[in-house]
Amino acid sequence: MRSTPSLPLLVFALVGDVQARPAEGAPAAVMPSQSRGAGAEASKAGVPSAGSSKASAPSLPGPPASGGGAPARVSSGTAPAAASAPAESPGAPPRNPAPDTSWAEPGQVPAPAHNEAPDDAAWESFPGATAVPEAEAAATLPQLPEVPPLVPVDEVAIPAPRTPPAPVRPPPVPNRVSLLGAQTVGAGGMAVGLALGFPIVSARVAVGVHRRVDVLAGVDSAYGLMNELRVGARWMVLDGGPRWSVGVAVEGSHAFFLRPASVEDRGARYYSGRRNWNVLPGIVGNLQFPGARSPRLFLDVRYLMALDTEPIQGVPLGGLPPDVELSGAFPVRVGAEIPVSEKTSYALTIGGDIRTRPDETDFMPVITFGVVTGF
Repeated sequence: MRSTPSLPLLVFALVGDVQARPAEGAPAAVMPSQSRGAGAEASKAGVPSAGSSKASAPSLPGPPASGGGAPARVSSGTAPAAASAPAESPGAPPRNPAPDTSWAEPGQVPAPAHNEAPDDAAWESFPGATAVPEAEAAATLPQLPEVPPLVPVDEVAIPAPRTPPAPVRPPPVPNRVSLLGAQTVGAGGMAVGLALGFPIVSARVAVGVHRRVDVLAGVDSAYGLMNELRVGARWMVLDGGPRWSVGVAVEGSHAFFLRPASVEDRGARYYSGRRNWNVLPGIVGNLQFPGARSPRLFLDVRYLMALDTEPIQGVPLGGLPPDVELSGAFPVRVGAEIPVSEKTSYALTIGGDIRTRPDETDFMPVITFGVVTGF
């Protein structure tokens, strides 16, 4: 009489068959001991073991096979516990091995005993130490280049720093601007000068109309007591180049006096020697020393012909004075123009007037200091 298996055993066998299907086609390696153990457990539970040929699994409900025979039965070759466990090869490593923590343990170096020489090799053999090659192994290593010995700085003579050469300046341009000598300013040039001194203050302008001819204009003032407007010309007759020149000059002027001659006693007429109308022809010349900034000496000798339209009679019972009285004098000026740049110079003038009028002094000194510049 055939025993009918219980329902829990059928469910357990069905689950084991589903887990074993992916591994179909490859033989499962089962240890003999596992087979014997599984058969023993199956015999105790009343389930036929895999080694029994008489035991057969109960049939499962379902559609019949394609051949039209009996329904398919579930194979009960192994126990459910053995079918669920995957097969493992005997030589494979465990799946989760225990980690190796031996590196975390500190190294122990035995200390030398009392009065015992320490073992230097034990202290120096730290992990990662590099052994020094010797003999033939050292000969194969690349040879480093020989380094020359270091020389102390104190024994080396340090050369003195070389002084940079001074910048070479271009040679200065010679100063050729003259207002008080015979040197003209040239065509299109202009020179302006201002001088202060005794007995007059003067301002001059020279405009070049030709290489050797200048037109002159100026104003002289006896500090307000007499104001004189002057015009004239200068002609350089002899041109000795940049060193010297000689020429002639002529100027005419009209003077305006603050006080009339009848009430003036040793005033502007006496000190300046001028009268209402004045003409000053003369000779001028200059000489310049070698050098771009060397002083330029000048000489100015004139004859002053004065026309007095307000003469007075100084002699009692002398009669009426003439309508115009003519007198003369000899102004002489010497001095120097000292260049300070290409077109600017300082001017120093000394000299005097040699006079011939009986009611005036025989000699009146003159000294002025000023500046001359060109445009």
